[in-house]
Amino acid sequence: MSTTDDSFSVTHDPIEIQRPSLKERWWHIMDTWKIGIIPLPLFVLAGALIAIDCLGGKLPSDIVVMVATLAFFGFACGEFGKRLPIVGKLGAAAICATFIPSALVYYGLLPDVVVESTTKFYKSTNILYLYICCIIVGSIMSMNRTVLIQGFLRIFFPMLCGEVVGMLVGMGVGLALGLEPFQIFFFIILPIMAGGVGEGAIPLSIGYATLLHMDQGVALGRVLPMVMLGGLTAIIISGCLNQLGKRFPHLTGEGQLMPNRANADATVSQPAFSGKADVTTIASGALLAVLLYMLGMLGHKLIGLPAPVGMLFMAVLVKLCNGASPRLLEGSQV
Repeated sequence: MSTTDDSFSVTHDPIEIQRPSLKERWWHIMDTWKIGIIPLPLFVLAGALIAIDCLGGKLPSDIVVMVATLAFFGFACGEFGKRLPIVGKLGAAAICATFIPSALVYYGLLPDVVVESTTKFYKSTNILYLYICCIIVGSIMSMNRTVLIQGFLRIFFPMLCGEVVGMLVGMGVGLALGLEPFQIFFFIILPIMAGGVGEGAIPLSIGYATLLHMDQGVALGRVLPMVMLGGLTAIIISGCLNQLGKRFPHLTGEGQLMPNRANADATVSQPAFSGKADVTTIASGALLAVLLYMLGMLGHKLIGLPAPVGMLFMAVLVKLCNGASPRLLEGSQV
């Protein structure tokens, strides 16, 4: 006679933990281990292929190879800056991606074949102009139209006063140091006020190259240090203001340019973007940017206004007049 009730017996089977397969582990590496936006295996492969071309004595300057080359060195420098202590959170990634390549060229640490191919690529394609088109038009088209109009009217006078005071103080300090007024205004004050690299230094250098009959690379090299100095100062001041806003919440709009009910209603009334723009929509947005730049070039021929500046005015006009449909705006924001 058994004393064990089999109906209540429990079988303790070992729990099998399913380990990820080799394929899943490889996918995990591809998706999580990255240098900038480049998966680590692709980054290593790009470096190996570039090294093989350099050892062969020739690095092609066509757009396919140059995209890989620029991405490899650019994201490597940016990743280095991002991982620096303290300053890594203060924009060091952009600073390192800008200045480290220049330092490598200056001290002769880059292979000559890389420098020659990159220089040839930029001079033959003028790809910076395409970059300018996309970033300026995309920035304008992504702004809320109501906030753009009302916010500009509200901040115009304080902004104008700040610009005038900044110019006067800058000129005064420069003259006190014995610098020439032309150099002070055009190569110190204006670059600092121009903003960042993509929307400030590069368009400004293109305008200087046209008006002053100088090479665009030389102009960029002269204005870029001032832009980076101004950007670093702005980052530090913004961090201080952010801490002030957290301590005194009534002084901040919590990221809104116009923190009021009307602005909230206007934001709600704006067309909602799906965030899933297809290829044709993106292509149409890129074509809009290119056509606006061509209009800027036409304006340069007629009245002498630098093409990037004319393109900026055209983009603002299109935005204010609702000249682009919501679908086209969605493609321009990608």
